Amino acid sequence: ASPPLNLSTSNLSAVASESVDAVVSLSALCRANLTAALAEVRRVLKSNGRLVVFEPTLGLDSRSTRRLQVLASPLHEALTDGCRLDDDLAGLLEEGGWSRQSMARHSLAAARSWLTAPFVLGVWRP
Repeated sequence: ASPPLNLSTSNLSAVASESVDAVVSLSALCRANLTAALAEVRRVLKSNGRLVVFEPTLGLDSRSTRRLQVLASPLHEALTDGCRLDDDLAGLLEEGGWSRQSMARHSLAAARSWLTAPFVLGVWRP
């Protein structure tokens, strides 16, 4: 097996198409242009490859939490090296034709802020 690569989503051009078994994203996609990043991830994944994510996500439980996340996202983005709070990654993946293998939404008590507490943990296939 090939060793793991540690690349940013903006640096996948060096990776051959359909050559990667899995891409793991831990709070990286929240910093990326999602449309471009997901297109690159899809390009490099083998047809049976997997995208594994643990990412902050838009809270779906409470309308007030969602509103606050949308309002706070520009400030949070500026303070956290670009991580946005107002994307529903799971919804975007499914709208983009990704096949969900498993998914759970979590609220992290240890998160620095209640605004960043909603996270999605899941596995998708292209």
